[in-house]
Amino acid sequence: MAEPNVQEIGHETRDVNLRAVVWFGIGLVVTAIVIHLALAGLFRLFAKQYPSPDPPSRIVLQPRVLAPEPRLQTNPVEDLDQFRAAEEEKLSSYGWVDQQHGIVRIPIERAMDLIAQRGLPTHAPGSQNRSGKTPEQMRQEKAATPSPQQVRGEK
Repeated sequence: MAEPNVQEIGHETRDVNLRAVVWFGIGLVVTAIVIHLALAGLFRLFAKQYPSPDPPSRIVLQPRVLAPEPRLQTNPVEDLDQFRAAEEEKLSSYGWVDQQHGIVRIPIERAMDLIAQRGLPTHAPGSQNRSGKTPEQMRQEKAATPSPQQVRGEK
């Protein structure tokens, strides 16, 4: 009768060379330490050869000072919420825009109701525009105004 194959319990010894991995790790740490020490020495050498003509910065010594206006937002989400709330309040309330000239602000819903009842204002042909002049008056003024060539004496 054939004996069954018996395998030893343990780890695979053929996959990884543990000694090489450990030496590589040690070499990596030693190399990093040497590089850091060399850079520190190089910085000291440069500081001795080329000293700074300026004194050390006073910014480090001074207490924190607020930046001049306009400052950056510290909480943009809250600022946007406050802005939207203020705009919504303006859009949904009555108020004066220019009290001296009698210009008022009304809520949007009320304005839409008034436009639905009264309709949009229209201008008939020959009516006056915002300047108070009819189109014919504007054409006559344009014809009476000399062109740049006429002002310079050219033809």
